[in-house]
Amino acid sequence: MRWNQLNGPLPWEIALLPHLKQLHLNDNVLSGVFPPKLLSFSLEQLMLGNNQLSGPLPARWFETLHEGNAKLVNLQISSNRLTGTIPSEVGISPLKSLGLRKNSLTGSLPLEFFHMGSFKNLDFAQNDLTGTLPSEIGLLTHLHYIFLSHTGIAGTLPSEIALLSTLREIDLSFTNMQGTLPEEMYTGLTDLRAFSGNNCNFSGTISSSLGLLTSLFWLHVSNNNLHGTIPNEIEELTKLTKLAVDGNQFTGTVPASVCHSAAYVDNYGGTSLVVADCLPNTETGVPAIECATDCCTSCCDETGVCLAN
Repeated sequence: MRWNQLNGPLPWEIALLPHLKQLHLNDNVLSGVFPPKLLSFSLEQLMLGNNQLSGPLPARWFETLHEGNAKLVNLQISSNRLTGTIPSEVGISPLKSLGLRKNSLTGSLPLEFFHMGSFKNLDFAQNDLTGTLPSEIGLLTHLHYIFLSHTGIAGTLPSEIALLSTLREIDLSFTNMQGTLPEEMYTGLTDLRAFSGNNCNFSGTISSSLGLLTSLFWLHVSNNNLHGTIPNEIEELTKLTKLAVDGNQFTGTVPASVCHSAAYVDNYGGTSLVVADCLPNTETGVPAIECATDCCTSCCDETGVCLAN
């Protein structure tokens, strides 16, 4: 029932259908609060994205899912008008995938959420969340994807992130994250395919252990406070197609191996991308980093001006 301009409140009585397993009502104009009586113990997927639902998420609703041994594993309510905090009771629900992107949720990520949850996919991007990413993130050992971009999440990336051996993608872009990238993440995230940490406050260097992330397709760390050189060990990343390191204080050269790897076609867009600060400095006339001919697809200077090659 997508794309049907359905409007008005979401009727809770729909949950009375005894054999309902999937309910797709995304991309409509449903409004009003999320109905706490919308309880179906046969429902496995509830898709409500891109509507106009408002108000808080009812904590008791998640408790009841747990108490009734409900089967709901996928809940998507992105692009609505939800407010309030993420209830800690979400952690005890049977959910494996939770999408709350692009709402107006506030507060921090509740610790109970990490202690009790068994999530695979979490999308909290584009909310007004604050606080830090706690060390308890390491408890979500089945996690595949986590998206926190465009939130107020701050602090350092905990070393416990390395415990997530099944993690495939993490997006921390446009947050207040800071500090160095933990050495442990290079050795622990063996299935990582995309890391987005651009437009944060990360500092320090990129470890030579980067070469251990052999599944990596995408590395985007533009506009941070990183320095040093891009380690030659990046040549071990034979699947890497997108590398963006501009807006930092890197020096040296972009390893030639990156240009060869960038020809590989992947599932993150297909088109190769290598962006670095390889335009001449506006004062010295010397680029901060050298890039072989036809290697970088875009070159930038210290002011943030970028030109496609």
